[in-house]
Amino acid sequence: MKKIIYMMVVGAMVLFTGCSDFLEQDNRSDVPTDGFYNTAEGFESLTNAMYSSLRPIFTDQPNLFVGGTDLYGDGKSESVVWTYYTFTSAESHLANFYQRCYKGIQLANSVIAYGETTAQTKVREQYIDEARFVRAWYYFTLVQQFGGVPLSNEMYSSAVMSHPRSSLKDVYDFIISEFEYLATSSKLPDRNSAGVGRANKRAANFFLAKAYLTRAWLNGQGYEAQEENIAQSNDFANAAKYALLAINNEKPDESIEKVFDIANEANDEFFWSVQYSSESVNNPSGDGSRQMCQFGSYLGGSEWQYNKSMDGNYSPTLWFHHQFDKGDGRYEQTFMFEFHQNYFDFYGKKSTIKFYYAPWWATDADIEAWKADDPDGLKKDLQYVGKTIAEPTEYPLSKAPETFKNRRHMDFGVPCIRKFDDYTEASKANRSSTCSMHDVVLARLGEAYLIAAEAYIQTNQAAKAAEMINTLRQRPGTIKPGFEAEMAVKAADMNIEFILKERACEMAGEYVRWTDLKRTHKLVEYFTTYNEDNVPAANIKGVDGKYKILRPIPQSAIDLNKAEMTQNPGY
Repeated sequence: MKKIIYMMVVGAMVLFTGCSDFLEQDNRSDVPTDGFYNTAEGFESLTNAMYSSLRPIFTDQPNLFVGGTDLYGDGKSESVVWTYYTFTSAESHLANFYQRCYKGIQLANSVIAYGETTAQTKVREQYIDEARFVRAWYYFTLVQQFGGVPLSNEMYSSAVMSHPRSSLKDVYDFIISEFEYLATSSKLPDRNSAGVGRANKRAANFFLAKAYLTRAWLNGQGYEAQEENIAQSNDFANAAKYALLAINNEKPDESIEKVFDIANEANDEFFWSVQYSSESVNNPSGDGSRQMCQFGSYLGGSEWQYNKSMDGNYSPTLWFHHQFDKGDGRYEQTFMFEFHQNYFDFYGKKSTIKFYYAPWWATDADIEAWKADDPDGLKKDLQYVGKTIAEPTEYPLSKAPETFKNRRHMDFGVPCIRKFDDYTEASKANRSSTCSMHDVVLARLGEAYLIAAEAYIQTNQAAKAAEMINTLRQRPGTIKPGFEAEMAVKAADMNIEFILKERACEMAGEYVRWTDLKRTHKLVEYFTTYNEDNVPAANIKGVDGKYKILRPIPQSAIDLNKAEMTQNPGY
């Protein structure tokens, strides 16, 4: 059972329309709307509705978080990569994302507004601060995708049609000031008392560090020069400072495999996550997270009992596999190399193995040894076995053989990410083709170490950066026996390319890669060099000759806004 049971929101409450429909959505009493939300029960209902607004951001396919990067290419859908940078201001996926973020912001604004008038309870001020946290998170999500956006920090009871676009500087100033307040607020609980589903001070320190880190890179250099130069001289130092406060002298004490186990979702690694459970969604067969189903090739149809019903739209690229070194135990913990007749039989049930993919460094002798190690006769009916992941030969991979790229489009063609598997019987019984009840983690200890390391590199403290990485790699199961020397890093190893490689391995499948590459000014270089779907850099340029490193502001938002809204460069 999750620690929080969210109430689902019916109706819409967005920046560009009135909010009266929402304000009646959960009025289960005979009192007027204001009266209901001024009761303890109504105020809690409103707060829970605010949290539930996070789910639609991640229930949909994660185009804006992983698409158009070096690590993920076309899987089942062979047009994902080619169409990704052809988005226009009329793209419905972008409009839905933009609108959902502002729905969440308006829900947070409503909690804050009613918090001033609702019945006095011991959690009233806490819920106000939780709403400020969620609102700041939404703005941080928006500003990374769209640049400067309208800042709207009041609850609307009727349609307000004029919202000027705020500058990039003003949006970041607001985000940072909010998280700075929340990181020390006596009203916001700490992680241990709040749990992973509610806003808390550890998570506030985490996002404060990440906001400082992101602003620090907005320095007018590279293709990012088309955005405002708003970096401040102490931003990287502050990123390291607050990352350490989020770390709180803790070291990762569980393997990646155990950290993301569906039975371990409240572990100490996590600071904050979007929570799912069959008890708290409207439709358990379709309202869950899609994270489990995105990363791999398609896993067949109904003839394969209990498969993942794989979307397989964002299949890991060959370059992604090559980021893992031979001694890195996270590789086998992240990817599924043994496909059983029933996919989830991997988790504790003996059944026939149908497909096996050896790691890219495996020799023919390694593969034969794996086949021979079969005391229960599970490997006698293999349909495919071999090293489908070849050693790197030449980059860009558009010059390499097509074998791996072609296999990504085949059923069971390549390994998939298993990190987010929901293997529970309840999930298998209720799940549709895209649904699981696995939480989506948005802030955790491992990434806090990576934020600190990146900030130390940028402040010429390579030894401290190396210390962060070596501590992170002491996570159980990360360094294979006998590879201690190879997996130890030195100050001389520390650069942004190394950090992006480490982030690929540690954060595989988590929704951060597009913002990682955009933040570090590596988006165009990495996408065009390492994604074997071979999209030329010219495709990422707009009609004005500028790179599309921001999303287009949805045309619907521009049309409804009476204030002048300039479109982003490239569109």
